[in-house]
Amino acid sequence: MRKLFDRALSYLLVILTIVMVSSTLLQVVARYIDLNVQFTEELTIYAMMWLAIFGSAYAFGLKKHIAIDLLSSSLDDSSKWKHSILVELVISVFAILVLIIGGIRLVYITFKLGQVSSIMQVPKGWIYLSLPISGIFILCYNALNILDTLKKRNNR
Repeated sequence: MRKLFDRALSYLLVILTIVMVSSTLLQVVARYIDLNVQFTEELTIYAMMWLAIFGSAYAFGLKKHIAIDLLSSSLDDSSKWKHSILVELVISVFAILVLIIGGIRLVYITFKLGQVSSIMQVPKGWIYLSLPISGIFILCYNALNILDTLKKRNNR
């Protein structure tokens, strides 16, 4: 399951990077030939936002995120797994409250208010949809991390 999430997010990140680079390149070329292409700046900003949000979920899944391990490195082996699960549960609460519930509320409010982007006229709810989706990815990775921790503990 982890490989499926990793593959989906990595493909999405590659596509977003291609969109961002292509849009920026188009803007540079358009300025050079004195052509006004307005949507490229907004598209680049939104692609970069999605890239950062989904990139953080991907980094979390690969366990390449920033972590403070001062406490866990000082614990003995019998307590490390408890600490690891506690950390995962705290991250789960954050993902649920802030990213999923908060993200869904933000998406709902922007759709309800009819907010659209200034140039591309895309409903901003579609742009903010990256928050709850990345929260779901983080929550799934959390569950997989907890299962991995429990499996390692039981194999000892």
